[in-house]
Amino acid sequence: MSSPRHYRCEEKVVQLLEKKKLSLNALRLVHATYHHLDNHPGWTPSHMKLTDKFGNERICTALCSILCATTGSPGANDISMIRQGMRDVEDADLFRVLELNGRRLRFRYSSALADATTHYTKAKFAILDCGIIAQLRSPWQIEFYTRAEMVQRQRHPMFYLPRVCPDKEPWSETKRRWFSAASRVGDILGHHYVFIPELDELCEHVARVKVKIVHQRTQWSEGRLFPRRAAEPVSIVANGKSQTLTRQDLTRRKNWTRVAGPVPDAAGPVQ
Repeated sequence: MSSPRHYRCEEKVVQLLEKKKLSLNALRLVHATYHHLDNHPGWTPSHMKLTDKFGNERICTALCSILCATTGSPGANDISMIRQGMRDVEDADLFRVLELNGRRLRFRYSSALADATTHYTKAKFAILDCGIIAQLRSPWQIEFYTRAEMVQRQRHPMFYLPRVCPDKEPWSETKRRWFSAASRVGDILGHHYVFIPELDELCEHVARVKVKIVHQRTQWSEGRLFPRRAAEPVSIVANGKSQTLTRQDLTRRKNWTRVAGPVPDAAGPVQ
């Protein structure tokens, strides 16, 4: 069991939810149920695929008001998040049982989701804060937050954006969404980011995008944060703003260990 606001989210769950391309309310609903199971005595998410001693499926019942208070918009006084989330996950094969009964929600995960929640030794996971998820306003923000949270305690934290696909979700059409997500998440977590697009094997299209995280505890050394050469423009997100760097900008930053400057200024630490 985690602390009241936090819960452990396995990397396989993160990957599964990214693959499903869920809406904001669908993600909020899944994360609310995940948090409920992780903090509820006698339950763990992976036990959702088990049966009781009589062979009956284990189905969890939770108050809608509690789930909405967990990941819903702060101050919301209805259960529209749950109703909309239920509609949006209907064909996602994430729940075997999902029923609204007055002020209660009955749910049981699908085998795919229950299996993904299983804890394995040395498996990657994120400790998520449901209070932060409640502050996020798009599925891209939740997905970006989840990936950033998974690695932010490393000395040189970095991750690859999900869903970057030359055919279906090309970087040229989706980058503004990701920059906006990074701006929101960065403000909350105290992060700055460097976005480094990487080309496919034929050097024709952006196949994936690496994101490097910078905060007061990261230990980037000279020459490791910014690439010396880049086939595609490198961008940064810092202090709520995004900027695409020119080749001259990139050359000037080659030995920087922070996003906004090489050394602290008079106002305090620079990220």
